[in-house]
Amino acid sequence: MRLLLVASLCCVAASCSFSEDGVSSGSPSAIRDAYLIAHGMAEGYRDQVHADPQVLAELARLDAEAAAAVHDMDGNGSPDQSARAVAALTDYAARQTTVAR
Repeated sequence: MRLLLVASLCCVAASCSFSEDGVSSGSPSAIRDAYLIAHGMAEGYRDQVHADPQVLAELARLDAEAAAAVHDMDGNGSPDQSARAVAALTDYAARQTTVAR
């Protein structure tokens, strides 16, 4: 499980790099890929027997925000805004995955 987490975090870091001011320099496809990884991490926590209902609610909220931001990126949305939403989901999901062990 830890190997999967480390691999996921490396993929996110490699596919969605941030500049010094915190703004994403990743392409829209890299942001979409990072979202799919973060979504998978959230799903992995949801499948755990002892998943905390409050954490599940926050994961669902962050996942919905990230999904909407990534979807909006094709229209009026900003890649930077999408990257921030994906980063928030990734960070929270990663913290839950490591806490749950």
